[in-house]
Amino acid sequence: MSITRANAEFMIQARVGPLMTAAGLDGTTVDGTNADLNGPIGRAVRDLDHTVTDITSVTDTDVAQVTEYDEFLDIAVLKTLGVILGNLDDVDVTAGPRSEKLSQLAEQVERKADRLLESMERDYGYGLAIPETGYITNYIAEHDDD
Repeated sequence: MSITRANAEFMIQARVGPLMTAAGLDGTTVDGTNADLNGPIGRAVRDLDHTVTDITSVTDTDVAQVTEYDEFLDIAVLKTLGVILGNLDDVDVTAGPRSEKLSQLAEQVERKADRLLESMERDYGYGLAIPETGYITNYIAEHDDD
């Protein structure tokens, strides 16, 4: 079984669709043509060491290479949260006794992204440095000063 672009859009929308809509992005289209999810889906494919034919238009063929479904969807959601955060530029406003905390949604998105990244680090090692081993040789010339 392989995943399609529409499948990926559906799963991403289920997790962050309302946040996308709140950020002025398309949080409803799940037919494989959602332009706002092209970048995150393409990045998820590439992060899993696969290729996309055209980075501006990720297709079913590109997504079908993926076999690590959970990791793929987590990466795509994390990248989508980044796009959402980039669109949320509202700031808190205070005018006399009236105060609006417009930055709360951005803070919520950041916390959600942080929790997801922690989960991905734990589950897949995503974002962690690859440990390497080696040795150091010091050539020290010793002189007998007698």
